[in-house]
Amino acid sequence: MTINQRKEGDVTILQVQGRLDSTTAQDADRSLATLIGGGTLEVVLDLSGLEYVSSAGLRVFLSAAKRMKQAHGKLALASPAPQVKQVLDIAGFSTFLPIFATMADAVGSCTTAVAQPEPANTALVKLTVAEEILLLALDDKSGVIKPVPSFALDYALAAALLAELELSDRIDTDLKILKLISPAPTGEPLLDETLLELQQKTETQPTSFWLERLTIRKKHIEERVLAQLVRKGILKQENRRILWVFKTHRYPLMDDREVKEVRTRLRELILSDDIPDPRDVVLISLGNACRLLDDLFTPKEKERVHSRITALARLDLIGDQLATSIQEIERTIAITSLPNI
Repeated sequence: MTINQRKEGDVTILQVQGRLDSTTAQDADRSLATLIGGGTLEVVLDLSGLEYVSSAGLRVFLSAAKRMKQAHGKLALASPAPQVKQVLDIAGFSTFLPIFATMADAVGSCTTAVAQPEPANTALVKLTVAEEILLLALDDKSGVIKPVPSFALDYALAAALLAELELSDRIDTDLKILKLISPAPTGEPLLDETLLELQQKTETQPTSFWLERLTIRKKHIEERVLAQLVRKGILKQENRRILWVFKTHRYPLMDDREVKEVRTRLRELILSDDIPDPRDVVLISLGNACRLLDDLFTPKEKERVHSRITALARLDLIGDQLATSIQEIERTIAITSLPNI
């Protein structure tokens, strides 16, 4: 891979040619970091000569975008070849970076909006694990839960509450028990309700016990998490009646930035060889257990990432117990559905 640099007015254009993969990504990342760190805040990456981009290459774009955003500069991608554009589209990169079909449009976007801090209301809303799980479970167009086993999603939401408490240093788990570490409120009402419930049980119990216990409140948990997403302006609630009698709810997206961010973040992590952070490990573990990660990949990709997802999912003990619980339920259902001989 080669990178040729030129100027067009105040805009620096980097013409990227060849393959941007694990072999070349480190040098490309270093070059962009040096450029941005040196005060160059109007940059267009000309991708017309880029033949191939891997997840390592996508990380270069993301890292550069993050640095540029922090510097209040402007970075744009221009003229990606069809095969590169396809990768960018699948990964949802337009959520993070403007992608233009022509150099003129890309250069114009930099000269008209350079060095301007983004408005405060463009910041992504901080989400809990349970909220991200529900966003993965919702169909964007219909606003209803995708056709996944309902018991699996119920268990996943219960596990998400426990995982959030674990990430907040309120509880700890090992292969045998779940124990309370701190009763200090988190500030999230649903989490604090769960924390109080944990405190009421004086004897330590395994994670499986608490998954069963919390799943009893499955409808309450789902409704509360949906209400939180509505309150945060990500979903809206639509009420309808079937046959003018039965009331139903739909939750279409109001703002799709958060759900795009979640999907892109997980897809990039799974396709890469990065060491994940604990929160993403939890999300992958729970999402895998209730089959919410399939939509992130093409059929061919699914075969390739299966072992990676399995390895990541195993890193979280709560998620591992969740998978075990779901498998036991599925075995029970399979046995009871067998015909009597």
